[in-house]
Amino acid sequence: MPILTIPSGTPIMLGVPARSLEEALLQSIGTMLLSVDGVVEAHLPECFAMGIMAQPAQVLVVVINSASSSEEVVDEILLGLSALALEDLDLDVLPINPEHTLLASIQATNCRLM
Repeated sequence: MPILTIPSGTPIMLGVPARSLEEALLQSIGTMLLSVDGVVEAHLPECFAMGIMAQPAQVLVVVINSASSSEEVVDEILLGLSALALEDLDLDVLPINPEHTLLASIQATNCRLM
């Protein structure tokens, strides 16, 4: 589960995935994220960052409380995802803060996980 870093100003397309993940998997990921301190909300939109991603993919966007250490929160998320045994799923993780300029667009996709 790689961390996705998107430089400011990169053109990004966001939307509803053509094929969503299985409901049981979505629930497992959401439950795991609920146990991670510092996670405010999470979304699974389809994302394409031009020049960064080879093709569009579902991305786990995690909004991290500004008062939390984002590195520690991301480490805990990656550990939790690896514990879910998602070997056949290549899911990028995009950590953002609540003030991020993309958050409103991400929320507008209605792909909220928690």
